[in-house]
Amino acid sequence: MSESKSAALRKYFLSGLIALLPLFITWKVLTLLFVTIDGVLGPRIDALIGLAVGRAIHVPGLGLVATAALVVFIGVLMQKVLFKQTLELFEGLILRLPLVRSLYNASRQIVAPFADDAKLPFSKVVLVEYPMVGRWTIGLVAKERATAEPDDDRMVVFFPTNHLHLGYPVVLSRHDVVEIDMTVEEAVKFFVSCGVIGDENLLRSNGAHLPMPGARA
Repeated sequence: MSESKSAALRKYFLSGLIALLPLFITWKVLTLLFVTIDGVLGPRIDALIGLAVGRAIHVPGLGLVATAALVVFIGVLMQKVLFKQTLELFEGLILRLPLVRSLYNASRQIVAPFADDAKLPFSKVVLVEYPMVGRWTIGLVAKERATAEPDDDRMVVFFPTNHLHLGYPVVLSRHDVVEIDMTVEEAVKFFVSCGVIGDENLLRSNGAHLPMPGARA
């Protein structure tokens, strides 16, 4: 085989691999999820059905459906105050266990970006030229006014890390804060992803580009 044909063959093989690999990975992940989730309740439900009909039986996907129904049922119960208080009590017990506490907190950080905005204790997303001129830092407005004084124009801005429960609040003048067109949920995803997830809204203020370093809006 000539060198040109060999190079062409390698090129075609690589192109085919690039085309098929995402499909294969997607299929494997979905298969793994199906087998794992279905395997939680599936065998138990199959056993109950087998007792009812008098013979062994297997219904693929039944465990997956049952798990989804259970999750929805828990979601409905979460709307009930008594159940929510019971869950919070159980959560408090978990947070007292050293190793389990770390795992649970890490899991909560993964889920937090997908929570409702209403559950997040912040009102707006802002950019501040902080900690020095020319370096913009994204923050979340924790309090619109630092005090109850009518002439106090200061506000409290929280600068979190990618671990949302870690960070520091800073009292800033309202004139030093630039509100940006980004929701709190989008900002949380930005923090958790270490800045990977985000769009051009981060560099805009009310539809206009932010000023150059050292200049004020």
